[in-house]
Amino acid sequence: MSKVVILFLFFVFLGVLLSILFLVKKKGNRFANYILSLYTLLFAFEMFNNCMRWSGWLYTEEFIHIDLTHFPLWLIYGPLVFIYVRNILTGTKFKLSDVFFLIPPSVITVSLAPFYLKGANDKLNIVRMGKTWEYAIFPSYAIWLVIGLMFFYAFYTYFKFGYNRRLGFRENRWLRWFVGSYFGFTFAFALYIFLVRFQLMDASYDYLVDMAIVFFIGMLSFFGFVQPQVFEGKSFKEIIPFIKYQKTGLSPALSLEMKGKLLDIMQREKPYLNHELRLDDVSRLMNLSRNHTSQIINEHFNLSFFDFINRYRIKDAKNLLMNNEKNGLTTTQIAYDVGFNNRASFYKAFKKFTDYNPSEYVKQVAAS
Repeated sequence: MSKVVILFLFFVFLGVLLSILFLVKKKGNRFANYILSLYTLLFAFEMFNNCMRWSGWLYTEEFIHIDLTHFPLWLIYGPLVFIYVRNILTGTKFKLSDVFFLIPPSVITVSLAPFYLKGANDKLNIVRMGKTWEYAIFPSYAIWLVIGLMFFYAFYTYFKFGYNRRLGFRENRWLRWFVGSYFGFTFAFALYIFLVRFQLMDASYDYLVDMAIVFFIGMLSFFGFVQPQVFEGKSFKEIIPFIKYQKTGLSPALSLEMKGKLLDIMQREKPYLNHELRLDDVSRLMNLSRNHTSQIINEHFNLSFFDFINRYRIKDAKNLLMNNEKNGLTTTQIAYDVGFNNRASFYKAFKKFTDYNPSEYVKQVAAS
């Protein structure tokens, strides 16, 4: 047995172990942990399939029945990522519409069924005669459809939940890392298919791409494991040792002091009323570097810089809207008065912080 096979069998073992850890993990969302447990277990199975193929054991009577069984898994990973993220962010478990996720892997399973249903000896003879694809219906273009769907699941998950108005800075960053890990896995898989199909790489070197895939799956599992800590308020520098801000030299005491200074500046000087306010401008008011100022906003307020600034602007806008009978300002005038440089960005920010557009907000407050 080659060293490569031994190495990947070790990854298989780690995958199974990780799956068990997610299964018994009590902290966090149990349903979400079960989803990640299934995800890592299926991936461990796919790695095991590859190990059997590399070692030649796949084409023996004991293991021939797992040949091609990993094909449907390619279209199960994405839906699992989507359902996991949806559950974390909305609390939704399964929905009736989720049955549509089963259609693509079911189609692949049915198309490969003529091969799956053969006996062990028949399968071995079919493989030895090179007639696998006469029984397993999987046309050459099908793999591109699979890759297209995998990318679709990655983009759909991020854009479906990435603009959730209730997500804070930390939660949004976690979402980018988590979905980005699945995207990385998909990209590595697509790269391997591209290189092999266009004869830019020998298929026997697929373990090199599988190393990249293992890395991205490991990242995804890690961010799934630390998700409860992120959503409980821990900063990324506490969770990920190499993350930004680790060595900024800003002590906890100084950080708290600068937080107070920032709040005082926002209250007294109202820099947010400046239409062209940028992070560098606030940094100068704080006498801090751009990086330190960003760190204080992200860690203490769980907001990006622009969300932090817009929160003040929206607070002022709400006051002006509720006194509009006296001041007689139009919505556009209010938007400019509180620091926005166009009506569209004002409406977008207002809805983000209040769940209403300005006119709906006025009606809602008046009705209550």
